[in-house]
Amino acid sequence: MSYTALYRKFRPSEFEDVKGQDAIVRTLKNQINADRIGHAYLFCGTRGTGKTTVAKIFAKAVNCEHPVDGSPCGECATVPVDRSWYIDECDRDYAASNNGCWTTIREIREEVTYRPTEGKYKVYPT
Repeated sequence: MSYTALYRKFRPSEFEDVKGQDAIVRTLKNQINADRIGHAYLFCGTRGTGKTTVAKIFAKAVNCEHPVDGSPCGECATVPVDRSWYIDECDRDYAASNNGCWTTIREIREEVTYRPTEGKYKVYPT
């Protein structure tokens, strides 16, 4: 039996399950419903506030073919429910410890010139 961390096991998969970030969730859902997605979003805050969780849900929602009230439907072929193929994180500790983060940024700058192979948008939460 493999071990799964609690934050991965119980991570919300739709905006309605996110607690304590009502203003952010409402803003992101309104942008998805109005189809007015910005070119960049910066999620910042202290550890444990839900930045990665909200970013993952948002990434699914912007590429969802039939979002339900701004949240991903969970049934689209372009949005895998159990995989994180669209997430490439680069946190402060990693960036401070070595130059791996800069390598990731250089790769993103090269990839951003190409259209996404699946879905409407490319998402790079870093």
